[in-house]
Amino acid sequence: MREQIKQTQSMMLDLFEVATHASQQSTITTSLIEAQQALLTAQQLYSDSEGTQQTPNQSTFKHFVECATHLNLMIVKSLDNHDLAEADHIQNELSELKQLI
Repeated sequence: MREQIKQTQSMMLDLFEVATHASQQSTITTSLIEAQQALLTAQQLYSDSEGTQQTPNQSTFKHFVECATHLNLMIVKSLDNHDLAEADHIQNELSELKQLI
């Protein structure tokens, strides 16, 4: 589990960098889709670990996944509506989530 968390954190850090520096609409859309895929991976990893004894790292990871789930819904809504007005807000939330890693 610990190795899976580290791999997911590393992957998401790379994606956060892409999302944070996205400046064109097409780049933002691509970045958000990639970030969404990473968030779904994190959700899957957490659901696979449920039922096991929680360590402090897993507790932090649980909080991270809960925040990521909320952000995932924002991304889906933004992409479904083809509304990139929320892109800056989403990028800010991505940066805040990065602090949890």
